[in-house]
Amino acid sequence: MRNLLCLIAVAAFVLATGCTSTRVAKDFSGLQLPEGSPKAHVNTSNIAIHLLFSTPLWGDSTLPAVVKDCTAAAKAEGASHIRLVQSDVTTYWWILPPITFIVQPVTANAAGDAY
Repeated sequence: MRNLLCLIAVAAFVLATGCTSTRVAKDFSGLQLPEGSPKAHVNTSNIAIHLLFSTPLWGDSTLPAVVKDCTAAAKAEGASHIRLVQSDVTTYWWILPPITFIVQPVTANAAGDAY
């Protein structure tokens, strides 16, 4: 059963590889943050396949790439400033060893308030 779940996870990563997903929230229920009223909250995720834990092979899920995509989305919402509140990169090397010791599915996420 575990092997089947791992194969399903790998298939899902392969199908979604190279994708960037951005979600935008604009309704703050009339509340303001300490820095003022943001135009939007932007959350961007990237999915990729990397070679040897560092080199993007298919897509790019490095931290600089996801931050660039997140700030571009904030700029598209009309913002001139962004306060990044969260970012992470996760490498799924453990899914299908020893194959994933060479090529790894990687996800990256960055979220911030656009002003």
